[in-house]
Amino acid sequence: MEQRAFNPSKLTKARVARGLTKKELAERTGISRQMISNYELGKTQPGANKLMAIVAELDFPYNYFTSEPKRFYEGATFFRSQSAATKRARDMQAVRLEFQKEIYDFLSQYVNFPKLTLPDVLMKNIREITNKDIENKAQELRELWGLGKDLPVSNLIESAEVNGIIVVESNMSDDKLDAVSEWIEDRPFIMLTDNAESAVRRRFNVAHEIGHILLHGDIESIHEYTSQELKNIIEKQANYFASCLLLPENGFLKSLLSTNLEFYIELKKHWKVSIQAMIMRTYQLELINADQKLYLFKKIAHNKWKKHEPLDGDLVLEKPSLYRKVFDLIVNNDILQKNELISYLSLPKDELEKSLDISISDDKRPIPKGPILRVVK
Repeated sequence: MEQRAFNPSKLTKARVARGLTKKELAERTGISRQMISNYELGKTQPGANKLMAIVAELDFPYNYFTSEPKRFYEGATFFRSQSAATKRARDMQAVRLEFQKEIYDFLSQYVNFPKLTLPDVLMKNIREITNKDIENKAQELRELWGLGKDLPVSNLIESAEVNGIIVVESNMSDDKLDAVSEWIEDRPFIMLTDNAESAVRRRFNVAHEIGHILLHGDIESIHEYTSQELKNIIEKQANYFASCLLLPENGFLKSLLSTNLEFYIELKKHWKVSIQAMIMRTYQLELINADQKLYLFKKIAHNKWKKHEPLDGDLVLEKPSLYRKVFDLIVNNDILQKNELISYLSLPKDELEKSLDISISDDKRPIPKGPILRVVK
């Protein structure tokens, strides 16, 4: 059998995915920094011993480094908490998002993924997008997905997956980076960081990323904008979309019988949205003024609820199920054996376990509820 050549770009991606600089990888493997650089530039190829040292340190399968690079069209990448996140964390997450596209490409050879069902993406300059535009887009999505005009969204992640958005969990944690979204070719991807966030924070994060997907089609690269533009325009627009989607005006108004902080706790059970987000929505709808909003947020700070609110431990965390269901469908229909599928994907064990929601060693769990899929014939 012909031995496949070492792929320099795969070494770069694996190193970045693990959050290592060339210097750090060199120190951990005992290989010089200059040699690591030469490997990544393709000037020279590592010998067997050097490559095995790299494989062991990065904990990627050997065949990952000899697989062909996959090229695909990518749109702008949006990072939740962009202004606070470090470049290293964003780069790690961006590479992991590419892994998700590779998983999707492989799995879609065997299973038809749900058809993408979304309203038309807004193609406006960010400075021309109005609140009315955002409100209309959120309402369009509710109607198209059958979420009801004024009702709470039962399970946002499941609704997104049923309608063709790929939602996955990332094998990394960073308290300044919650989620990332991107159009890759003809399908949007949302990847969630493993931050042990509350159910309400995760729902808002997903709604926020859907906002980017629908509102910011005119953005080719976020690097064209200043940090202030990202924070004060682009992120605010996505936050407003999330508020409109999760807390529709008429339904929320009917339920808001009091602006007492204790009543917001009761509302949280109904809408499954944070108390702080509901206070902001109340302010957006001009039911309280700026002083009243400030008073409520001071009470939240006094109660030490800014990071951990009442009911955070009671509401069930929504989890993606699409990749896991596709994986089970392929294996259970004897299209590929589990070990074959894992081998073909050529990604690290920890990455696959998180993305596919499986255990590599023992994977005998029932197929979860979610999108209806069928095997490609």
